[in-house]
Amino acid sequence: MIARRAFGAVLVGASGAQAQPPCGMLLEGTGAPAGSITVFGQAFRPGEIPAGAGLSARLADGRVLPAQIDVKNRHADGSARLAVVALACPAMARGARLGLVLGAGAATPGAVPAPGMHQAVLELGAWRVDLLAAFRAVARPWQQGPLAVQARLAVAVPTQAAGVASLRLVADVALRADGTLWVDAWLRNDIAMRPGGGEARYTARLLLDGVAHETAIARHHQYTGWGRLRGTGPAPPRVRHDAGQLADAAAVARYDVTTIIDEALLARMAQAMAAPDWATPFSPRHITQDMHRPGGRADIGPATMPQAAWLISGDARAAAFAIGQAEAAGGIPWHYWDPAAGTWLDTNRWPRLWSDGRGGAPPGGLLQPIAADTGWACDSAHQPDLCFVPFLLTGRRAFLDNLQAQASWCVIGQSPRVRGAAPGPLGEGANVVRGAQVRGAAWSLRQLENAAWASPDDDLARPWLRASADGNWAWIQSMIPTWTAQQGDAHGWIPGEYGTPGVLPPWQQDYFASTAAIAARRGDARARAVLGWMANFLVGRFQAEAHGFSRHDGAAYLIAQRNSWAAIGQAMRAAGLSNGTGWSKSEGDYAQLAMASLAAIADTLGLPAARDGLAWLAHAGAPFTRAQDFARDPVMNIVPRRATRCGATVGRVRG
Repeated sequence: MIARRAFGAVLVGASGAQAQPPCGMLLEGTGAPAGSITVFGQAFRPGEIPAGAGLSARLADGRVLPAQIDVKNRHADGSARLAVVALACPAMARGARLGLVLGAGAATPGAVPAPGMHQAVLELGAWRVDLLAAFRAVARPWQQGPLAVQARLAVAVPTQAAGVASLRLVADVALRADGTLWVDAWLRNDIAMRPGGGEARYTARLLLDGVAHETAIARHHQYTGWGRLRGTGPAPPRVRHDAGQLADAAAVARYDVTTIIDEALLARMAQAMAAPDWATPFSPRHITQDMHRPGGRADIGPATMPQAAWLISGDARAAAFAIGQAEAAGGIPWHYWDPAAGTWLDTNRWPRLWSDGRGGAPPGGLLQPIAADTGWACDSAHQPDLCFVPFLLTGRRAFLDNLQAQASWCVIGQSPRVRGAAPGPLGEGANVVRGAQVRGAAWSLRQLENAAWASPDDDLARPWLRASADGNWAWIQSMIPTWTAQQGDAHGWIPGEYGTPGVLPPWQQDYFASTAAIAARRGDARARAVLGWMANFLVGRFQAEAHGFSRHDGAAYLIAQRNSWAAIGQAMRAAGLSNGTGWSKSEGDYAQLAMASLAAIADTLGLPAARDGLAWLAHAGAPFTRAQDFARDPVMNIVPRRATRCGATVGRVRG
């Protein structure tokens, strides 16, 4: 059995030339009745939805669906970049699929849904809060239109209700035009730098239109949270996004959407979700809790393996698994809320803060240290991005919270002696690259970049996140002349802490290239310059045979640090690091990572040499580069624009 993406034809204009493809996707039925409202996140290319425009939604058979768009942030030209979309769907049998195209149009008229007779109440012991008060208290709702209105209620939980002063209730409450009520309620024990924080205990009871959902929490560690999305109606049709369009919008890497995701992989996800522990609050849901653990992990890359499978296949099992892990990410103890600022801890207000226990007393460290028995060991060099893709595709605001909190941790989790003691234009105060393991720099900068890109234009966290990412790119670019002089004609690798003197792991450079490529595709000129500089090394390692460096060694586990390809090749042979004409030093996913870099460079910079190197490596017999390897683990299943593993062109949905 197989699961395949169902995008087929290329959009062809009247002249026969290929036109810019529309924003296409599929609706997949759940058996919900006509008029059911589905809500999802969507990224748009510049100019697709101009400033002031509404949203049109048209099925492949010509029917027009009522649509609502709530723009969260915009491109430089004012057009929508990231938005939350609501659609009124037709009746669809479970599993039925309909093609759908979004575009600019007029806003759907109608009144905003009202609470009416709905009930949404949360109780913690004797403490009781009416969640529908969100609609009376919030000036700028998350959604506001005739199909859906969503607002947030965020309040501190009284100390007597849970035994601590660090617990918050954060509930996103939504009313939809189909009469349903949806509540994404989170209990976040994350208030930092205030007395009275610590481990909470409570029983939470959520009442939705008379239906009670009760959960007893015996231990809720500080700096963690948990939540669930619950509704009063049937699940509406779900959206299967077009990953190619999302790549065109620079939201995600360019995955090969023609890959057939292995059915056994999807079945294992379904089996895991059926286990009783999956539904337990604070279940890790198969996230690696000891993040120091190296090796071929399914959660390390530009996205996690379940997220990549979701993007490529659109399969409901992969989607549910990735969403479940995004919920579980709330339980990782890296959520530090600053109540005085109304956002996550940052180096503007806390320039000396180091969340590690070695930070000492405030303002050097956290007022309440992280408990030693949370079950989690966080490590920047092996951190997964569990929440960006789920936020992008669902629009669930709680996932943005988790994403921003992790980005904050990426900075304040580093010593001020390394990151810099005060904010500055070249990454000072938030430098996550200097002196770090390159893989740690890659993933920390990935988090800063994704959080800054995804945050709404008016979000309080966005200015610091954007400045932190920008400062890192500016610092790296400023170092290029120095590094080039040191590295000679083989220049293009980011210096870092490697553990073994005189060698570097090229696969860590591949990790960093994935972050540089997505930032460059989003329009960052500094990241583009960095990627262009790195290309000399990343592409050159497969072109230097005439200089005495075997192209098989481009995907070796280690490459010698020398200032010429000839010297590197000689050093590798002398140290027994060379593959020669085989692959004995590449037993792992190292060739996959090299292919992903070459694909990203070809896609972002348009370098023919990168495409040539990719073509050679794809057919050179390196370990784990067969089509079935990418089907079983699609984390690095990245290709250049309009290319696939089999050499065919990628089709797109017909309007």
